[in-house]
Amino acid sequence: MANCLADIYRDEAVIKGLISMNFRRPSKIQERALPLLMHNPPMNMIGQSQSGTGKTAAFVLNILSRLELSQDKALVPQALVLAPSRELARQIVGVIQVMGAFIERLVVATAVPMETNRNQKVEASIVVGTPGTVMDLIKKRLLNPQYLKVLVLDEADNMLDQQGLGEQCIRVKA
Repeated sequence: MANCLADIYRDEAVIKGLISMNFRRPSKIQERALPLLMHNPPMNMIGQSQSGTGKTAAFVLNILSRLELSQDKALVPQALVLAPSRELARQIVGVIQVMGAFIERLVVATAVPMETNRNQKVEASIVVGTPGTVMDLIKKRLLNPQYLKVLVLDEADNMLDQQGLGEQCIRVKA
C-alpha cells in the first residue's frame, strides 16, 4: 500500500507509518475510497465495508494528509472523529498513533466518558471521541470546532441506531 500511495501522497513520515503497520496493498474499500478522500477540494464520502477491511486506515490517512502542524496550529483541532463507543475511539486513536508516529508535532486527544477532563481545554490537532462528550466540550467552549477540516462519523449506522447518538452527531456537525 505504501508504494501505491507514493503517487498521491508524498509525506515520508506517513509512508513510514504505513510501512510500520505492514501495509503492502490497498484493500478494495481503500482502492475506492482513497482517491475520493485525497481529492482537492475535499469531498464528502460515505463508505461501507466489513470489519477489518481497512476503513479506519483510509480515513486516518486522509486526516493526516490535511493537517497543518506548524508551531501555532499543532494544538488547534483540525480533525474530529466521532465513534459510538469508548472502545472504538481508543482503537482509532491507536491507528492514528501508529500511522502518525513519525509526524512531528502531531497531537491526538481522546474525548470519551470517564477518561476526559471535561473542564480542560482540548489542545490537539486530532480529536477522537463519542458524540456526547464532544458535544459537552463544545458547549463548554473547551473544544473549538472553528478550524475543523475533517469530520468522520465512524460506524454512523450504529450511532443512528443508538438512541440519542444520531441527534448528537447532527448537533456536533452544526
